[in-house]
Amino acid sequence: MSKAIIETLRHNLRQALSGGRLSEAESILAHLQKEDPLSAATRGFELELYINSSRFVEADALAAQLCRLFPDSARIVFLVGKLDYRQKRYEAAEGHFRESLRLYPHWRTRYWLGKTLTQAGKFEEAESLLLGVLENHRGALLDLAWLHERRNDLESALKACDDFLAENPGHAYASAQRTRIRARMLEPEELIDEVGALADLDEEIPQSLFPEFVRRLFETGQSPRARQEILAREGLDAKVAVQVGWVCYHAQAYDIACTIFLAHLASNKSNYKYLAALESAADKCNRLPDVVAAYKTHLPKARHFYGRWRSLSKRKSND
Repeated sequence: MSKAIIETLRHNLRQALSGGRLSEAESILAHLQKEDPLSAATRGFELELYINSSRFVEADALAAQLCRLFPDSARIVFLVGKLDYRQKRYEAAEGHFRESLRLYPHWRTRYWLGKTLTQAGKFEEAESLLLGVLENHRGALLDLAWLHERRNDLESALKACDDFLAENPGHAYASAQRTRIRARMLEPEELIDEVGALADLDEEIPQSLFPEFVRRLFETGQSPRARQEILAREGLDAKVAVQVGWVCYHAQAYDIACTIFLAHLASNKSNYKYLAALESAADKCNRLPDVVAAYKTHLPKARHFYGRWRSLSKRKSND
């Protein structure tokens, strides 16, 4: 096959991956693998598809192989960093992004390193990196908003969201973040009153506001109402539901936290902090058998569950 056709396939595959058209990307990749199976570019596309599809077991196995085969490929090392980031292995992600930058400096790698350092709590360097890529990627404003929020600098976080929305009016995610940050800036009673006013008008509480609302109910000693609001709320976005689960966990409402964490286990199988919290909550509300059963349903694909499943099964049999 001619080099021009291979380049066309690569271009089309990049477009499909960046557009989230994973089925189309898989089809193009299969064609490319027939014509150019061994190149770093083709193998990198395979890894990228696994990452974008959240097929982390396959991605981890391939990443280990590609690191041995192509240790000097900045793109391969960058993709392995993204794989680490997606699975919250921030120390490993930092190392891979730094190595990728050493091999080939690029603003996108600096951007992902900034995101990683933010998650790792290394705010000073993270801020410098994210500010430095704004010329190339204005979406970094939202990452800066999260960085400021983690520092508890809510005014700066709100400004970063406002700056982004000024350039991208109506952006759903940014609007939701702005609503959530504004909610954090209110006193507990103010937020609860604001939500009550919405209820009086028969308006539903915005999902982005709901976790903070529940948090404030717990903080002000209104646990029964918090529980009632959670149980009455249906159709929460998965990410928002997990946020509510964490709120319940930290408020020691372990039974509700356990229920929520179990419901969203499938999309958090590689999040070890999540798994530890699920097991802790289940232990405190006598639901370890439910966790054992849930882990078993994900075997053998989630191989890292074997150890946890065996350990919990032994604890269950000894109780």
